[in-house]
Amino acid sequence: MSLRQINKANRQKIIVANAARLFSSVGYDLTGIEMVAERSNVSPATIYNNFENKIGLLLAVLTEEGKGVKDIGEKIILQHQPEDVSVIYRLIEHYVSHPMEFMNKSCWRQALAASTASSNKKFTREYQNVDQQLKTQLVATMTILHRAQVFVHEVDPVSLGEIIWNNVDQMFTDFISDENMSLDELKSSINRQTSALMSLALVKI
Repeated sequence: MSLRQINKANRQKIIVANAARLFSSVGYDLTGIEMVAERSNVSPATIYNNFENKIGLLLAVLTEEGKGVKDIGEKIILQHQPEDVSVIYRLIEHYVSHPMEFMNKSCWRQALAASTASSNKKFTREYQNVDQQLKTQLVATMTILHRAQVFVHEVDPVSLGEIIWNNVDQMFTDFISDENMSLDELKSSINRQTSALMSLALVKI
């Protein structure tokens, strides 16, 4: 990578980090490109050249944060024992808790709408790719547990992981759509439903 490319990448990281702070504190609707540019010490044109528009910038924020979620998830997996089923619950709690540390519900509603309707194909693909990587991470952990023989032989760990991921994903979407639901209520519901699914697959001792 050339010095020019390194400088561009570093500049983009600064812009994304400042946008994330503003989206969280001020809100997506009230955050203007000019505000992000001023805080990042760049011109608005630089942001438009790199991200096309505010939706592209929002998707870039989600992509960067998603990579952070994945990295922490890898540490959680590395620290668990092969037969430790609780790793699934720790991963899921991390998946739903971390996103709310840097974005409020209003921002997430904008983000989900942008990820499905945006014309910004580059950043939409990058965001969806990170989401897919998190799903793959959970499924891979299920496979590790299956190899440790904590599940009955007939269980397909890939399908089980996909079902649990899809359920968590849908419940998170319902959560951000409901202003009255707390994060603790979401986590409690997810834990209850995940436990019900897991209990059907675990070897009875």
